[in-house]
Amino acid sequence: ADVVPGVSGGTIAYMSGIYETLLDSIRAFDAGFIRLLLDRRWKEALQHVRWGFLLPLACGVLVSIFSLARVILWLLAGWPDILWGFFSGLILASIAAMARKLPLRASPMLFLLAGAAAAWSIAGMGSLQAAHGPAHIFAAGFIALCAMILPGISGSFMLVLMGQYAYILQAVIGLRLPVLIVFACGGACGLLLFSRLLSRCFSRFPHHTHAAMIGIMAGCLRLAWPWQADGLPMLPQHAGARELAVLLACAGGMLLLAFFRHQMPRHRSGTE
Repeated sequence: ADVVPGVSGGTIAYMSGIYETLLDSIRAFDAGFIRLLLDRRWKEALQHVRWGFLLPLACGVLVSIFSLARVILWLLAGWPDILWGFFSGLILASIAAMARKLPLRASPMLFLLAGAAAAWSIAGMGSLQAAHGPAHIFAAGFIALCAMILPGISGSFMLVLMGQYAYILQAVIGLRLPVLIVFACGGACGLLLFSRLLSRCFSRFPHHTHAAMIGIMAGCLRLAWPWQADGLPMLPQHAGARELAVLLACAGGMLLLAFFRHQMPRHRSGTE
């Protein structure tokens, strides 16, 4: 999901039930962790961070980015509507699943509408032409990782808006380490700062934050929807084999999410 412009890695974490655990784990890289490192209290520093959760997750993200970059470009070039149909199914099913937990009160609904309107507007923006100097790459990493951890807003999509998507993807394929290191440094800064803000929002305003997340995901369907006309979602104009394939891909995304959510309680009970 992190490689596809329009599908957020935060969305996948949110709908798989690990989102708040992810935020809390990232927040562990705080002043206390730095003090432990400076005092050379290595064992306590290791225990301060949930490495058993973060390391497998980080390895999975890195493997997927480096292994799927070419595949995603190939799918986007040859079968974009089918790929978007699959991810639209994932997003629609996750919205339906998360909306069940939302209280039907006025204030959460206002946050839902505000999140949807903001995401809808951002998804309709055009791409900029940007320079590729170190400062621009650092800023791109900062903004993209902030977006990546936010359900609904794709980090890759923000790179598209900043005119950096193709450049960064080519750097990944070509292993251009100077570019990737600067980008990773910016991303780490954005991730550490923004995760603290999101975690605070979830702890202080859980229903309102939850509603805003659902709205953001709904608004970003403007970009992920497989059938578009002038930048707006539309229904298919024909009922052919291609349209059927897109609908099947969408249904497959929904079924995959339903299966995954069905397996999550078993996985949790088996690991507790």
